[in-house]
Amino acid sequence: MRVGLIINPIAGAGGPLALHGSDAYQPSGEPPGWAAQRAAEAVRVLRAGCAPSWVCGAGAMGEDLLCAQGMEPTVLGRRCWPSTAQQTREIAAAMRDQDLSLLLFVGGDGTARDVLDAVGEAVPVLGIPAGVKLQSACFGASPRAAGRLAAAYLNSHRRVCESREVLDLDEAALAQGRVQARLYGQLRVPVDARLLQGRKARSEAGDAADAERLAASLLPQLREGLHLIGPGSTTWALKQTLGVAGSLIGVDVVADGQLLLCDATEAQLWELVLRRTGARLWLTAIGGQGHVLGRGNAPLSPRVLQALGPSALTVLITPRKLQALASMQLRVDCGSADVDALYAGPVRALTGPRDEALLTLMAD
Repeated sequence: MRVGLIINPIAGAGGPLALHGSDAYQPSGEPPGWAAQRAAEAVRVLRAGCAPSWVCGAGAMGEDLLCAQGMEPTVLGRRCWPSTAQQTREIAAAMRDQDLSLLLFVGGDGTARDVLDAVGEAVPVLGIPAGVKLQSACFGASPRAAGRLAAAYLNSHRRVCESREVLDLDEAALAQGRVQARLYGQLRVPVDARLLQGRKARSEAGDAADAERLAASLLPQLREGLHLIGPGSTTWALKQTLGVAGSLIGVDVVADGQLLLCDATEAQLWELVLRRTGARLWLTAIGGQGHVLGRGNAPLSPRVLQALGPSALTVLITPRKLQALASMQLRVDCGSADVDALYAGPVRALTGPRDEALLTLMAD
């Protein structure tokens, strides 16, 4: 039983800076700890269920984490900081010859594309979510879910996989004002719908009109007070109705109907919530996945969310998106178990001008 581990050390680092990915992130000093933290959660859960031997990338790409947990992995590649996408592809390609039972990779959609380029469907793989954009269906629903799924798969006498999509944000569609995923290929992933993240679903015809009607009904509320409005096509309707030049994929701040911050960073939001109380938080659920927090809205960090409190949150979800959910449960995975637990439970979801639903926000 051999398991491969590749960590993209800069995965997720661009999110708090409102970069919407880590391609433009310029690392300095030591590797940021976000990806390693997410990897450590998954590995601890996996090791509680089984004891494989490990093959990993050098240094921050897997070796440092496994050695810190007392293991002696087979190390591929060489230590290099900052790491590159090419290194990820090279290490993944080398792992094709390692007779792996499973390859775990830690990152986001860009890392999934690198692994796809290197191994295709030749090796069973599973993503541990650590990126900013997570639209692909090859990730665990959370790091802990990924660890549980990996352990169950490795312990099974009948290891079943299915082909799952690798998606990434379509930049051309974004330039036209649409949040849309582009398909790059498929990876073979262990099967368990309860523990896997769903693919990002395309907005259906009529979603935009439903969102516009909902936004129009909220206009009097949005013109008074302080509002943090998250990314997505449904919340984009709020920004358009207000007439503010906000961001389609960022967190914007509106004060008394006027744009205060466009595409705010985590530091800006933290300073804001320290100075001002009573802010309201408007978010939508990712179609096909159900994630409300922890996907695409990284500036809403655990400390910002804790300062806001769950009473600030209102979820906007069109009837079509609601019908597409596999259950009446939404997800939170913000990177802090304590804050996830704080927000878990019943949540008010507005589905139309005079319609709402009481849904459950679920923490892993």
